[in-house]
Amino acid sequence: MPIDDISKATPEIAKHHPRFVRNRDFADGEEAVKAKKSIYLPAANPADDDATYNSHLFRTRFFPAASKTLQGWVGLIKRKPDQLGTKSEIIGTLCELLTPDYLNLNELTEWLIRETLITNFTGLLVDHPSRDEFTGLSAANAFEQGYRPFIAGYTAESILELKPGLVGGKRQLVRVRLMEQDCTRIRELMVNQGIYQVRIWTKDGEAFIPGPIQTPLVNGKALGEIPFVLVSTSEKLTPQPSLLQHVVDLNLQLYIQQGLLSNVHYTLSAPIPTIRGISPLKDKDGGYVLDENGQLQFPDFPVAPGSLWLFESKDTVAEYLEFKGQGAATLENSVKEIKDELRIAGHSIVAPDKPAPEAPETQMIYRAAEMAILASFARTISAKMLRALKLLARWADPAAEADLTFSVNKDFVPQSLSPQAISALQGLWQAGAITHDQLLLCLKDGEVLSPALDVAAEIEATKVEVADRPSTEAL
Repeated sequence: MPIDDISKATPEIAKHHPRFVRNRDFADGEEAVKAKKSIYLPAANPADDDATYNSHLFRTRFFPAASKTLQGWVGLIKRKPDQLGTKSEIIGTLCELLTPDYLNLNELTEWLIRETLITNFTGLLVDHPSRDEFTGLSAANAFEQGYRPFIAGYTAESILELKPGLVGGKRQLVRVRLMEQDCTRIRELMVNQGIYQVRIWTKDGEAFIPGPIQTPLVNGKALGEIPFVLVSTSEKLTPQPSLLQHVVDLNLQLYIQQGLLSNVHYTLSAPIPTIRGISPLKDKDGGYVLDENGQLQFPDFPVAPGSLWLFESKDTVAEYLEFKGQGAATLENSVKEIKDELRIAGHSIVAPDKPAPEAPETQMIYRAAEMAILASFARTISAKMLRALKLLARWADPAAEADLTFSVNKDFVPQSLSPQAISALQGLWQAGAITHDQLLLCLKDGEVLSPALDVAAEIEATKVEVADRPSTEAL
């Protein structure tokens, strides 16, 4: 690729950038959408000046379907804590300072979920800073100084290139370009002759200057793959439609229809005074008064309570022009239809306060579809995040990689265990069929106990309590 193009996204990725912008604007809500003015909301009249258009923009209602749906989906997935399974204290410590800007694992996954719902094209890079960048390092202060492996997140707009190739007979990424530091640095990742290498391009004026090619080492050995994970619901290396995309498209159509309806209501509520048959103004000599452009001038007639209009000619006609508004009902039906479509696309999250009566079977289908979509998405996030964590373990604690597990919540509907189920679990525990650990975990997952409960600590506390409890004989 020519050096001049090092900072540009490939055409296959760049063509999706307008879509990313639209999805982000609607995900951010009314302020972001209305800031784009006529990009999303056409003028009521093409001849309107800025003041008239801004008044139309202010009057138009905005229904935040996309942002509400996004918040709801993120909330459902993050309803319960992420589950990290590892015996490695090093991995546990790193997950409290997981990113270059010190986000923990929970915060990183929340960012990842939101970004991937919006664009479906997010990246995770596992890296380790060079020791040459630090002074006075010791085993005691390495983590505090930032000398540690980390996982860096990249938005869709920061991913410039993903090039696949064959390495050792397997298809994998052989070149990745990532934009960093407010578009002032490019990170070029490549596999040359089976070895992972990195080159940093730094902006100098209008050009990007290449730095030296470096070969990162993991425990003294070079990697044979680029430690970058593309997070998407598709295995393709180009952007694919996001879960939020259809909601955004419907939200835009609703916004446009609301603009038309708002203009109709404004016109109906503001009758236009009209005067016909009035004489132009004359000066004291009886000549007509002209403006600077040579046009005839007419008297002003104030429109206010108590105003009195006097006309010289008996043929003058003054009246209010009122609109019938026959098209208002059509627009209102269109708005209702789009909201119904949004309810299906966003499911129960954007349901109206008073939904139309539906058969229980229909409601169950909507809810089942919503849960299936979110569960599939949650599995994708879990798998991609686990992949990144295993790459992190290669640097931090290679022995922990094989047994490492991770998953985000897939239980989206609050549903506590029934008293009968609780009694059955207690019976199994008392019969020795399940352990105390398993009993508490079931009660925790069944939302009888707090999701923040530390099961191991609770069991130890129970043992202490039992040992300190007075015996029945003493009583």
